[in-house]
Amino acid sequence: MHASLNTDTDGTLDVRTIRPSDFAAAVLVAVFAMYLRYMCRDFVTSDFINYTSVWYAAVQEHGFAAAGTPVSNYTPPYLYLLYLTSFVFPHLPAVMAVKIPSIAFDLVCAGAVFLIVRKRYGTGLVSMWGALTVLIAPTVICNSGMWGQADSIYAAFLLICIFLLMQGRGALAMVAFALAFSIKFQSMFLAPALCAFWLRRLIRFWHLLLVPLVYALAMVPAWLEGRPALDLATVYMTQSVTYRSLSKNAPNLYLWLPDRFYDPISMAGVILMAALGVCYVWYVVRSRRRLDPPLILKLCLLSVLMTPFFLPKMHERFFFVADVTAIAYAFYFPRQYWVAIMISFASFFAYQPFLFQYTPVPPKVLPIVMGIALWLVAASTKRSLDEVPLGAT
Repeated sequence: MHASLNTDTDGTLDVRTIRPSDFAAAVLVAVFAMYLRYMCRDFVTSDFINYTSVWYAAVQEHGFAAAGTPVSNYTPPYLYLLYLTSFVFPHLPAVMAVKIPSIAFDLVCAGAVFLIVRKRYGTGLVSMWGALTVLIAPTVICNSGMWGQADSIYAAFLLICIFLLMQGRGALAMVAFALAFSIKFQSMFLAPALCAFWLRRLIRFWHLLLVPLVYALAMVPAWLEGRPALDLATVYMTQSVTYRSLSKNAPNLYLWLPDRFYDPISMAGVILMAALGVCYVWYVVRSRRRLDPPLILKLCLLSVLMTPFFLPKMHERFFFVADVTAIAYAFYFPRQYWVAIMISFASFFAYQPFLFQYTPVPPKVLPIVMGIALWLVAASTKRSLDEVPLGAT
C-alpha cells in the first residue's frame, strides 16, 4: 500500500505507504462534499422555474410518455433520467429531484478522473485525491448541487471517453462519446481531438460510425412514445437559435465584444474556430510523437478548452468539461497545477452573476485568466508534439 505525496524531479508524484488516516481523511472529504450538496438542496434558479421544473412536472404527470413530447428542448435521454428519478424518489420535491441525476454523475466524473490519474501512477492514493478534488471543486458543486444543470452527465461520458482513448480502446471510446453527444451538443468540444486521433489511426473509421448508431438507439424510446424522428434528429438545431448573444457570461474571447455586431462577429468566430481546429489537427497529424496516454490527455484538455474559448454563443457553463478534465491534468502533471486553478477560478466567478446576481470579479478579467490557462496547455502540448522519438533521424 502507498501514501504520502512528494514531488519528484520529473514533476510526477512520489507515492509511499497508505495509512489509515489517509482513508479517514478521504471519507471525511467525501462526506463533506455530499453535505455541501445537501445544503444546496433548496436553492432555486430561474432555469429551474422556467425549464426543469416544467419538464419534471410533465414527467410526473405523464410518466415515461413525456419523453415522446417536445416539452423539453433537451434531448430525451435527459428526460429518461428525470423519469427514473421520479420513479425512485416519487415524493421528493421537484427542486431536489432535478438535481439527483447531476449529483449522481458528479460521482461518475470523480470515478473517471480516478481512472485517468491511476493510468499514470498505478496506485490508488493520488487517484483517490484527484477524484475527491472533483467532488469538492466549486464549479462542480455549483453546477449540480445548486444549479441542477446536466453538465456533469455529458462530462462524465467524455471523461470516460478520454480514459478509453488512453487505453487504446477506440470503439468503446466512441460509444462513450456518443452517449455524451446524446445528452448535450457541447460534447462536440472534443471533436478536434477526435478528428486528429482518427487521422492518426488511434480511432478507426468504423468506430466513428458508432456515434450516429448509439445516438439513434438513445432516441428510439422517445420515438416509440410518439416523438417524430425528424424532431429527434434536429433537437440541437433548434437549440442553436434560442438567443442572440456573443457570450452568455462565458469567460471567453467574446465577452470583450459588443452584441450589436452579433451577426458578423458570430460568423467570423465560427470561421476562426474552424481555422484553429484545422491547425490543431494538422499539427497533431504531422507530429512524429507517439500518441501515448500523457499526450492524449493534453490534447483532449486543449480541445475542450480552446473550443468554447474561440466559439461565440457560449454559456458560462460550457467550460465545465475543461474544469473537470483540468483536475485530472493537474494530478497527472503536478507542476502544471496552476492550469486547473485558473480554469476553475474563471469558471466559478463567471457563474456568480447568474446564481447570485453578484459580480465579485470584473467579468472582462475572466477571459484573460482563461486565456492564460489555454496558452499554458497549448504550449505544453506543443512541446510534447515537437519531441523527436528516440532513434528518429
